[in-house]
Amino acid sequence: MKALSLFLLLASALANAAPAPDARVYHREQQVTLPGSGDSWGFVALDATRPFLFLARRENGLSVFDVSTQHLIKTVDNSAGANGVVFVPALDRAFVLNTDGSLGVLALSTLKLLKRIPVAQSNLNSAVYEPGTGQVIIVSGRRADRSTLFVFDPKQERVSARHELDVKKIDPLLVKGDGSFFLPMRDEGKVARFSATGFEILDTWQFDGCTRPSALAQDVERSRLFVACRGDAPSLVVADRETGEVKASLPITRDVNALAYDVDNRRLLIPSGVDASLTVIKQLDADHYQVQASISTLPMAYNMAFDGRSKKVYLPAMDFTQPVAAKGEARLDPVFHANTFSITTLAP
Repeated sequence: MKALSLFLLLASALANAAPAPDARVYHREQQVTLPGSGDSWGFVALDATRPFLFLARRENGLSVFDVSTQHLIKTVDNSAGANGVVFVPALDRAFVLNTDGSLGVLALSTLKLLKRIPVAQSNLNSAVYEPGTGQVIIVSGRRADRSTLFVFDPKQERVSARHELDVKKIDPLLVKGDGSFFLPMRDEGKVARFSATGFEILDTWQFDGCTRPSALAQDVERSRLFVACRGDAPSLVVADRETGEVKASLPITRDVNALAYDVDNRRLLIPSGVDASLTVIKQLDADHYQVQASISTLPMAYNMAFDGRSKKVYLPAMDFTQPVAAKGEARLDPVFHANTFSITTLAP
């Protein structure tokens, strides 16, 4: 009788115990393929107010995908060349960066492209909205040894200033939140902080072992800047946002193009299209980090959109063939396969 009572007590305790954590951390919840030609794609971004994912598919245009129903809503008319998008919801506007150097003006409420404004002679790469000044800062694509920051007034819909920089390649900017922004200089091996008003350089940092800084993210509460570093020994650098002092460094996967910080779960999400994986790094405290998991994704899944509310991750990719160059010749570009563009949803 005592043995039976002990067994029932143990069974009850196990039934009421917290379930073991899912060792998968993330799992593939959905994967949807969209039609289109075999052209490459740019950045993807989530609407802050609706479950809409904006897909800059270059020659296939700007596609709007409903992540709640996993269906394509539409591809915006006259949006061929879309390379990225930045939202200004207070004005009911999104601005589309195009490979021909124009800036598309999109009404968010109707998803109608209103106009295309000439900005540069060639590719616009990325942009951020700086709320303190109310301006959009646009980054030009690679132009020999120089790059340009265009200051765009979203109310008047015009370029108000241009700033030429001796920088070969500028990856996406990160708004700090105090009237300044961080600017990664991949080929120069530096990260700079600029004023968002006068555009003067406030800080310039180089980190040991970080030869090619690319994607950035930040932990505002603990004042930490996260830098994904490309190169022969790719790494994640954790630095003080105010001083640039390195607090931690971890090896990561190759050719990282995007980085996200999950503030609620205190972890970093790092996709690699080369290694077809999503690395999850746990933040133990402000200066200590531990790799938690590596989740398989798809080859070429190098750009990412992260939903801070649902914690879901959205990764675009395409099937491709990689031609092999003759000995001594430069690496050839991949050949993408038509009608294979997909959006993979990873859920925690």
